[in-house]
Amino acid sequence: MLLAQALEAHRRGEWDAARRRYDELLAREPGHVDALHLRAVLDYQQGRFAAALAGLDQALARAPGLAAAWSNRAALLRDLGRPAEALASAERALALQPDEAGAANNRAAALLDLGRAAEALPVLQALLARGAADAATHHNHGKALLALGRPQAAAAAFEQALARDPALEASRTGRIEALAAWGEQLQAGGQGEAGLQQLQAALQAAPGTPYLFGRWLHAALRQCDWAVLDAACGEAARAINAGEPLLAPFVALHLPLSRARLQACARIFSAGFAGVQAERPPPAPPSADGRLRVGFFSADFREHATARLAVGLIERLPRERIEAFGFAFGAAADEDPLRRRLRAAFEHFEDVAALDDAALVQRARACALDIAIDLGGPTRDARPGLFARRLAPLQLGWLGFPGTQGAPWIDALLADATVLPPEHAAEVDEAVVRLPHSYQANDARRVRPPAPARASLGLPAQGFVWAALHGAAKLEPGVWRVWMRLLQARPDSVLWLLQPDAGAERRLRAAALAAGVDPARLVFAPRVDAAAHLARLACADLFLDTFVCNAHTTASDALWVGLPVLTCRGETFASRVAASLLGAAGLPELVCADASAYEALALELSAGGGRLAALRARLEAQRGRCALFDDARFARAFEAALSALWQRHRSGAPAIGLQVLEDAGGHLRIVEQPTVAQPACADEVPGRQ
Repeated sequence: MLLAQALEAHRRGEWDAARRRYDELLAREPGHVDALHLRAVLDYQQGRFAAALAGLDQALARAPGLAAAWSNRAALLRDLGRPAEALASAERALALQPDEAGAANNRAAALLDLGRAAEALPVLQALLARGAADAATHHNHGKALLALGRPQAAAAAFEQALARDPALEASRTGRIEALAAWGEQLQAGGQGEAGLQQLQAALQAAPGTPYLFGRWLHAALRQCDWAVLDAACGEAARAINAGEPLLAPFVALHLPLSRARLQACARIFSAGFAGVQAERPPPAPPSADGRLRVGFFSADFREHATARLAVGLIERLPRERIEAFGFAFGAAADEDPLRRRLRAAFEHFEDVAALDDAALVQRARACALDIAIDLGGPTRDARPGLFARRLAPLQLGWLGFPGTQGAPWIDALLADATVLPPEHAAEVDEAVVRLPHSYQANDARRVRPPAPARASLGLPAQGFVWAALHGAAKLEPGVWRVWMRLLQARPDSVLWLLQPDAGAERRLRAAALAAGVDPARLVFAPRVDAAAHLARLACADLFLDTFVCNAHTTASDALWVGLPVLTCRGETFASRVAASLLGAAGLPELVCADASAYEALALELSAGGGRLAALRARLEAQRGRCALFDDARFARAFEAALSALWQRHRSGAPAIGLQVLEDAGGHLRIVEQPTVAQPACADEVPGRQ
């Protein structure tokens, strides 16, 4: 009688009455399994997770064959953030009752939590085929499809979930994410206009979705849709000032925002991971051989710009002093030549894409790392939650993201005195460690393929070739106006651009026509592999940099093949990278103070007279000995920086800015360089007049 009364009250949502009946029944029969189980379910529904888990365990101790309790335990453990245990409970339930739909769905959900969408999908498809799919099943089906790169099908699955339960906000959010991912997939596949429209539709449907505005804006920039830029910059500044999660830090780099606003944007993004922030682990005992244990973490240990820059350094790190670990958490990649080279360069290399954040942190800590280095920062495929959970006692940002992460769990940022001079350090949350020449590593062992004939690239055999082989998102009206004036001033010249998709190309040709330039003077280079790209770069006469976000790897590629790079030093890390590279290459005279000087020097160099030829000859002569391409020299400074940071940390000293200095004889010394407070810079970038 009491159990029936409790169940009826429970079904009606009269939770207090149900609890009284369960408690009364358990007072009479302390081992009543159904009462223990159902009271635990009630605790779960009321958010009393610890009590619910204890109750389920009590019930299962008395009745280990109770499949429903195992299934409910799986759902509860998922909510507690313990997906591996949840999976074990769901599988226990299915072993007892193989056709239990709820247990199967819980198993699929746990697999999704563990990043094992490929295993979850057939479980969910079987439920759909049986007609045993409720709203939660359709929701999980959408999550699995989205994780497996099928956003269009995922959107339809989320629609099915909402049709069954219109109040399921997670499915509403999932549908918007699927629509946005579908748009990005279209754009990545060369259907940029369709992708932009899809993102626009998602934004109109849910304008308050965190970071969706930024995703739409980045798509618009990739389409060279500059009409939206001024309004978007104003909205970005407003949202950052208000602390709203409007755009991710990587997107913000493409806008003419001040250092202070970029810092605030990074802080907003990092705050989203504060819920998983862990305490700093204590230093592990020193290794038996006294070596520093350093872990490098990246989604891009494959044929990718970051890997191409870093591989020479990894090969040069002295194994007698540094034990280097590579953790590849990007999507499973083919063993391309660069990945194989990295695998050989690291003393330890692990593919950890299948591990969730908690498991990967556990794995990293088992390696007793002293230092963990984030090679990506908040870029594509990033996993900021890893570093928030603390992989190592000391954590650094380097190479992949040009700026502060605004995160308390990143202790130091490796930079140089050009990209981050002391007077800029106030807008950086990490301690800044400045390397002696450039922060950017380079690979001195890569080949220089012979240059093809210009005609094979669609370039004129005679005349001047301005190279501006940037991603379309880096192009903006200010620098474009300068380039168009250069074309007008040099009628025998062409502008060589990286091939965007059809919509962006159409806009760029229209922008040239509007500036009085024949659109046929824009020559578009298709995307090719790294070796072919290096080879063709040598066919240009001068590389023209962008202002807001410079060429980074592409600029050092140009210098490697002997192509001078002209840049304008800005006010942010991302707008000073090429200046850093040119300084380390021994060509500081190609760094201009403003857009007017940039334009004037470009005209001078293109006029003949031998100055450009002399610069090319000098670049060629010193390529083998300049700091930019001396990876052994870079490795010594890199090791010195890490050792100094670790010694300070082991001594209990707080993180502080450091400068690694190198004298004419190649000897290194390190000096402290505390932050110098300066007024925040204005929201101005050269060329945006």
